[in-house]
Amino acid sequence: MQVHSLKILAVASMVAVSISTSPAIARPNDPAAMIAACPAWPAHCRVDLNGRVYRLQNTLHLNPLTTTLTNGVLDASSLPDGQPAILVSSDGKGQPESYDTASNSIDHLVLTGQSKADGIVLDNKDDDNIRAAAITLENVSISGFRRGLTFGNHAYVFGLSHVQIHNNATGIYTIPNPSDAGERIALEDVNVFNNTLGVDDEGGMELDWLASRLDYNATTAFISGPWTFDGHIELAPPQTPPIRLHALVGKPAGSLYMTTGSIILVNQSGGKASSDYWVQSDSPYSTIQFPAQTYGVRGKIGIMNGPAAVYGPAFPAFNPH
Repeated sequence: MQVHSLKILAVASMVAVSISTSPAIARPNDPAAMIAACPAWPAHCRVDLNGRVYRLQNTLHLNPLTTTLTNGVLDASSLPDGQPAILVSSDGKGQPESYDTASNSIDHLVLTGQSKADGIVLDNKDDDNIRAAAITLENVSISGFRRGLTFGNHAYVFGLSHVQIHNNATGIYTIPNPSDAGERIALEDVNVFNNTLGVDDEGGMELDWLASRLDYNATTAFISGPWTFDGHIELAPPQTPPIRLHALVGKPAGSLYMTTGSIILVNQSGGKASSDYWVQSDSPYSTIQFPAQTYGVRGKIGIMNGPAAVYGPAFPAFNPH
């Protein structure tokens, strides 16, 4: 993550203004018109959908420096192929160089889509803006998309809390070679389930999972950065290793640390080894620390297929009486 001293000085001169400014409230019409009616920075604008259902025809653009979107249902089933339902970005002229995004979020929102469009994309291509694609997601459901949630350029040090990402082709996606992105993204009580691919990390981002679930994804995850995982993984006996570890040039290798409070359940396995391997790696620099409890996980040969190492106990299969 790059931090520029001049930008930090600019923040200091603006904080007092932003804190003392009361949030404006956009009145219902349609979400795009409501967002367009928001005042310019430093005013914080709360776009309240008042529990209504809106049908999206085009992408909603949210400026993470100014906007909160809350309390409604967005149906993006008519969205054009390849477009995101919501783009979180401060690209464009006249945007401040500011860290002040703490009060802005997407919360209490249900977002449904179509299989060739994307859900929420956090991406900012303007390298001059230091906090351009970070926004808090809380109490959000995302389903029915090509990619449910995408982390792109300048997306870092933000959080997801009480989020459901399900029935997408890919649940969470990170773009290859992101600029200034991926530092310590926190996921608390996040459920990524029933996706074809749960998490596809192409950017090598740092993901911290707390009390979260990765359940019944056809493939659980492609991991290219450091993961800590506290939670629950559940699936049917896999045909291929459900987790793959990669190493990207110039980044820490994909690694997985699963806490002792975590558990992996392979249902219909009877507690016996469900496959030859649980994780596939393509790099000796990747590692697994595996003190998690398991049921039907330890392979007939071992936990890891590939040159990477496993540290900590991988408990033997439980054989019920």
